[in-house]
Amino acid sequence: MKKIIAISIASVLFSSAIYAGDTYLIQHVENAPVIDANEDDSAWGKADALTQFTFPWDTKLAPATEFKAVWDDEAIYFRYRVDDKHVTIGEGERGALDSDRVEIFLAKNRDLEKYYTMEIDAKDQIYSAIGTFDTKINKRTSLIEYEWDGLKTSSTVTDYGYLVEGSIPMSTLTNMQLWQNNDKTELICALMRAEFTKTESGIDMGWIAWNDPRLPKPAFHNPKPFGTCKLVK
Repeated sequence: MKKIIAISIASVLFSSAIYAGDTYLIQHVENAPVIDANEDDSAWGKADALTQFTFPWDTKLAPATEFKAVWDDEAIYFRYRVDDKHVTIGEGERGALDSDRVEIFLAKNRDLEKYYTMEIDAKDQIYSAIGTFDTKINKRTSLIEYEWDGLKTSSTVTDYGYLVEGSIPMSTLTNMQLWQNNDKTELICALMRAEFTKTESGIDMGWIAWNDPRLPKPAFHNPKPFGTCKLVK
């Protein structure tokens, strides 16, 4: 009986960890999706759908967000499907930073001594950077614009909101030393979304994440929003 109880508790804890957004399994595909912002591509049907995105710093219900990713020998392919009644698009130098957008962060280690960001809006504007974080002072210490080698993206506004697709070459992840094991199947990742709504007084900024970072105020540039992305077959 004790063994059965222990197994049950372990199962609950594992399920909770997955639901909390700590781990996402990237499924293998033989035929890669085309990065064209066309959600009908059959390859996405083989991906696990991650949908438990919430407002960690707000009590209101977050609009639906779905993340999917698959991989083959050449690259990792990802897709965000976002519900948004009023898509906000930034213009000028800030571009994506003033837009509704989806975000993917990848880190070299759990302390974020070096990590990389990509933020993509519904018009395919991209802001990407390389950052550093100091755990001793619990603060981001630098953020410099950075261009991902070989990154491909395609975005479109839809009837329900917007769709973002992209791919990152395996060689890029290797060159950036982002793999966490010798098999090159594990990454430190964070999956988020910025939800901006224009108001008479400016822009209402909402921050959506795949987990609850348990931080007092919005902060994606911190180790706590990060979890694990694993390549599986």
